[in-house]
This record gives sequence, structure tokens and C-alpha cells, in this order.
Amino acid sequence: MELNYLKTVCFEKRVLINHINLIEIIMIVIITQLYLPQFHLLDLKGGSGEVIGYPTILGIVNNSLSIDDYPENMDILIEMPEFETELRLMGKLNWNNHILYPKDASSYIIPENEVVTWYAENTVLTDDALLWKQNGSAVVFNYQTDDNLFNYPQDGDMWQNPDYYLANGGIGDCEDFSVAFASILEAKGISAEVVGVTLINDRLHWVVRYYFNDQINYADINRNNVIILQNSNPTIDEEWVVIDIDGIHPIK
Repeated sequence: MELNYLKTVCFEKRVLINHINLIEIIMIVIITQLYLPQFHLLDLKGGSGEVIGYPTILGIVNNSLSIDDYPENMDILIEMPEFETELRLMGKLNWNNHILYPKDASSYIIPENEVVTWYAENTVLTDDALLWKQNGSAVVFNYQTDDNLFNYPQDGDMWQNPDYYLANGGIGDCEDFSVAFASILEAKGISAEVVGVTLINDRLHWVVRYYFNDQINYADINRNNVIILQNSNPTIDEEWVVIDIDGIHPIK
């Protein structure tokens, strides 16, 4: 009788202890959810290509990131180090299938450059944009013609090396953006090509083509900012030449 009584008491105490432990665990979870920063772990490409934690305050959902619900994040400034860069002189220009480019154009894709790697490490690539990690805003590239920037260059064209372009506000025309964006993608471990094309309005243009999230993407700078198109770019009529980190590949 006493043995059975002791067994019952021990069992009830064990159940009570288990209930207390469960309550403590629940309370800890509630407290951490209420008072500690929360993080999502998403495989968005940073400089290392590794899985990185981002605060939910930036609103990362379904591989996109927005600060629309948290405008206070706009006050978080992006501070770039003071890089020393110079505009590198172009090599000889080459005409091929109506596209003008330097004969050393592939040397403009420079993923290991310190300015490029800084951009790669401080940005997140989503399906729709390249965003700053610090506040979730889009990285801004400003379109400006060579004539306005370089006072009508002698050869009629000027290619900015990506470190100079990025360190000076990302201001330039389509080839300046394309080699810089391709360099950033390569620094993130994403293979990228700079493609010389004719648009449907017969204008010659440069775009970036790369493979991300199981689809082909085209990054295209227009007169306002950058657009990213999936699987096809409806404005392209014909492709003439492809430039990647390994060389120049004319399309015949």
C-alpha cells in the first residue's frame, strides 16, 4: 500500500515538474519573441554567397525585401569607404556587328576589385532588384550620356572601369552600368554576361544577362533606373556580342 502511494506521489511530482518545465519554455519563447530582434535565414546572395540572417524589420518575404512598412529604415545611411580610384584609359575600340567596344572589354569585369567586393558584400540580390542590406532600399544607378559626362569624347564613346563608376555615384551610360553590375554579380558568385544588343527601336544598347533563382534574368538600365526582367527581355531585337570575364564572343 505504501509502495503504491509512493509511486503515485512520485509520478504526480514528475508530471508537475514536466508541466513547469513546459511553462518555462513557453514563457522564454514568448519573451524572446517580444523583446529580442527576430531574424529570417534566407539564401539571398551576399558577398560570400552564404546564408545570412536579416532582421524582419526589413520585411524580407518570399525572396523580396521592402521597407514600405518601415520607412524609418530610410534614415539608416549607407556609408561607403573612401576608395581611391582613377578612370582607366580605354584600349583600342573595335567595331563588330554594329557594336562598338574596347578590344580589352572583358578586362572591365573585375569581381576581385575592392570597390566591387564592397558593393557585393553590402547588397542583397532579389528577383527584382539589387538592394542595400543596411536599409533595404534599391541601389541607385543614374543614366548619363558620355557626351554630358566627358564633354563629347574624341572616340565618341567612353567606358568607365567599374571601381571608378561605383565610387563616383554609379553615374554613366549602359555599358558603364553593365560591366559594373556584372562585376558585382561575379563577386557574389553569380556568372554574368554583358550583351551588346539592338533594341526593337533600332537603338544599340548593353544589358546584363545572368542566371538566378532557376531563371534567366536581364538587368537593363533605362533613362530612370534599373529594371530586371525574367526569362526574356521583350525590348531586345537582336544580340551581337557577348562579353564575360573570360573574353569577348561575337555572335555571327
